[in-house]
Formats: sequence, C-alpha cells, structure tokens
Amino acid sequence: MRTRPRIGLLFLAGESWWEAGICDAVEGPYAGFVQKVEADTARAVAVLKGQMDVVSSGLLHTEEQVVEAARTFEQEGIDGLVFCPIIWTNDPPVIALIRAMRRVPLLLWAYDPYDGFPEHFRIEEWLRASGPVSVQQSANIFRRFGWDYEIAFGNENNAQALGEIVAFARAAAVKRRLVGTRIAVLPAPCNVVASTWIDDFALLETFGIELVYVPVDRLAMLVQETSESKAADYVEWLRENCHMAAPAHDEGFEDVLVESARQALALVRLAEQEGLAGIALDDFNPDLCRILGFRPHLYHPTLGELGCTVGLEADVLGVLATIIAGRLAGRMAMFNEFFSIDPAENTVLMGHPGMGELSMGDPETFTVTPDLEFDETQDRGAWVSYRAKPGPMTFLNMTPEHGRIKVAVWTGESLPGPRIMEGYSHMLVKPDGEARALFKRVVGLGLLQHWGTVHGNVAAEIGCLMRMLGLDVDALTP
Repeated sequence: MRTRPRIGLLFLAGESWWEAGICDAVEGPYAGFVQKVEADTARAVAVLKGQMDVVSSGLLHTEEQVVEAARTFEQEGIDGLVFCPIIWTNDPPVIALIRAMRRVPLLLWAYDPYDGFPEHFRIEEWLRASGPVSVQQSANIFRRFGWDYEIAFGNENNAQALGEIVAFARAAAVKRRLVGTRIAVLPAPCNVVASTWIDDFALLETFGIELVYVPVDRLAMLVQETSESKAADYVEWLRENCHMAAPAHDEGFEDVLVESARQALALVRLAEQEGLAGIALDDFNPDLCRILGFRPHLYHPTLGELGCTVGLEADVLGVLATIIAGRLAGRMAMFNEFFSIDPAENTVLMGHPGMGELSMGDPETFTVTPDLEFDETQDRGAWVSYRAKPGPMTFLNMTPEHGRIKVAVWTGESLPGPRIMEGYSHMLVKPDGEARALFKRVVGLGLLQHWGTVHGNVAAEIGCLMRMLGLDVDALTP
C-alpha cells in the first residue's frame, strides 16, 4: 500500500503573455522572463518531491494542455491537486481543468518568488510575482463550480507555505485511504457506555468506513485454534521485556498468562483474516467473560505491525480517531482516555486500561499485571502497560451527537519520567495552553472521554482532513 501522498501539481500562466510577446522575448526587459518562471516551478517541484510523490504538469498556458494534464492526473491516481497559477492567468484553462478533472482535494498555491516586496518593482519583476492575483481570480471560478480548497501563500523555501502544502498532501492521502478501511465491532455496541453508539451508514457515507460485526464465538474459536506453544513464546517475550509485577511473576499465574496470550494472538489472527485497521472491543460484554473466562486485555505487538488499533467500550469513533491520528503522523497511535488534570502543575493525566499500543511506550516502563479492574477473588486475565515516551503529542476526539460527528483536537508535550500509575498505560501531558481551561472546553462541548493519541503535532493535518470531509473542528489549544 502506498504511504507517501501522491499529489498533482499544476502550474498555469496566462496565454495572454505569449500573445503579447512577453514569454518569447529575446531582448529587452522581458528577455529570459519565462525561463525564470519555469525555474521557479522546477525548484518548487524539487522541494516538494522530498515530502511526497509529485505528478507535475510543468508550466502550462492553454486549455488543451490543461485537459491533457487532467488526464495524466487521473491515470496517476493522485490523492489531491495543488493548483498554482504562478503568474497572472486567464480563466478558460481553469474552467477546462474543472470540467476535465475528477473532483479531488484541492489546494490553491499563491506563489511568491521573493518572500516579500522590494523597494520598487520593475514590471517584469512584478509579473513574476503576480500569482496571488491569479489565485484570487481562480478561487472565484472554483467556488462557482462548488469546489472547496485549502490555501497556501509563499514559495517552497517558506516554512509556513511548505508546511501547509505538506499537511494538505498528508490529509488528502489519508482521506483516500479511509475508503474501504475495516473496523471490527466485537461483539456489539456497548450498553455500559451508550454514548459510543454510532450510525453505521453515517460512517460509510462520511469516511467510507466498513464495520464488521464479530461474535464472541468466533473469537473463542480462534483462541482454541491458537497453540499453547505459540502463546508460551509470547509469554517468554513478556518475561524478557517487561517487569512482572505481583502476582504476574508467581508460578501460579502462568496459566493465566498463557491463556491471555492465546487471546492476544487470536485478535492478531482476526485482524489478519479480516484485513482490519481497528477493533472496537466491548470489554463489558458479559459473553466475553462467560465464554472466554475473562476479558481479552493483553496486547500483542503484531497488531501494531499490522496497523490495527484496538479500542475498548466498542467506541468505533474513538478507534477511528486513533486510526486517523496515526495515519496522519505516519506511526501507530493509542486509544486513550482523558483522566483528570492537576491545575497547580498545569498537567493532564491520560491513559487507558488494556490494549495500549506498545510502540507508544517507554520500554523501561513496560509492566505486566493482572487485570486490576477486577478483584483478586474474580477470574481475571493479564495485561501489559507502560508510561508513554516523552515528546510532542496530538489528541483527536470524535464524538457522535444529534446525528452529526463533533471533532476536537488539542496538542501538548508528553513529559518524561517514571510510571505514575499502576496498571494503566498512561502519560502525563503539559498541554499547549491551560489545563483547567482545556478541561472546561472538553466538558462544555460534551465530548466523550476517548482520544486518539499520537506522537508529533498533526493538528494542521487534522484540520485539513476534516474540512475535506465536511466536518467542523474545535481546536482546544493554540
């Protein structure tokens, strides 16, 4: 599967400049003018190729050329189109492009070759910098044909402009890859956390997501088909790589570890068989404990290698938020929960029981315990948990309400240090803003407690993607 975005890049100039002799001039102020514009396009392409696959049209100026470029973009299967009317252009080629193109995510690039104004523009210098005028002119055409778009201003060496184009490209690629993404609901929506319920068709309509309902009996069969020797191998890996907290290190807990490992490997097989990107597990479902003996909460790292996120309380939107955050960042994300805040320290405690994505964690803190949400007098399985690695993080929430999907995002810094919680995979985060105000916004918006969490700042990419999907985003931190 292609992971780098593939973006069409169309440079357009007005045919009027050829008719006026400007682009063919060999003497006078316009001598070499079009060569400078072509050099601008070449530099832009070279820089963007470091971040994405680029299908470039080169510098065009006629309707026929634009229609041919549209055919090429279709053949190349682009994720989105960057349209750069690099100098003043004419409208007929823009209209021809719109008529010839399959509708894809669009960014209008207002190209500025100079990064600002000189003290005085000579006419040929100004015409080379006239792209922002053409973007305004073309924007009206796209709007009248019903196209939405992102906007970038600057040249390829401008960090903000480049960042906006890269964010757009990543969002466009993720939008396309969401179509056909499969999430298992195991076994059914969660009655304990009823606010996680979602309209299946709305997911298909908005994102292209397909839900697969998996009965407990099927998981139980996969557990039975998993050999104890393979499970024992995973238990050995856990013993070699994790701290075994009491009573996980006790000899009498060995059978529980092996059976938990069989459950973890059964989930891996399910993900492989169904081509899953996510599993929304209702770990409160009584049939899980009745049929399996205890709830399956032990994570296996192969799930991450398969690109499969596991979330609990059958929160499909929480799982989807985690998938989206991870794909935008290019790494696996964690299904997470907003626990509480420490106003004095301006920190947020995040975490979740069971199934934490191991690649997010500090290996020095990996710990195996029983399922600590059950008393020791009850049948309970094992799980592995950690404190997350330090670094910038993005938190994405998607909550259903009144037939629509609310989206919110915030960013912060995961702080380093030893574990500060028993049992749960967790992180201590200093938000980019005030923790108390953040908590009030979360509650005020009526957001569910589950957040897709990933290392890195992908707030700009989330904004682009949600606009492409027709969803509003509440940014909860600066």
